[in-house]
Amino acid sequence: MTRKFQDFMREVEAEAKREGPKAVAELAAFDAHFRVAGQVLALRKARGLTQRQLSERTGIQQSEISRIEAAHANPTMGTISVIARALGAEVRLVAGSKRRTGTKVVARRPVASHARLARHAR
Repeated sequence: MTRKFQDFMREVEAEAKREGPKAVAELAAFDAHFRVAGQVLALRKARGLTQRQLSERTGIQQSEISRIEAAHANPTMGTISVIARALGAEVRLVAGSKRRTGTKVVARRPVASHARLARHAR
């Protein structure tokens, strides 16, 4: 039996709501963590940089950049800010629907795949 990812996520969200506000908050933090990781990866690739090049620009070890992009690390806001600056981006809090509220790394200058990045940021 195949399920769509969206169906799975709806089930996870419903379960979190049943468990209460703490579970909902944990799910939101988990979601934001993966969104930021994806945004860092997408911006790095849109800039045509390797992880090693980004490492050289930031002073952050390449292995840590890899862990951040894979959402296996829990970087500080300072680390994310350094990476964002090196990518010509900034970190913002963006208001939106409950599911889309959170921290975003956004490009300050246009990139070729801006529409694709916007889709991934949702």
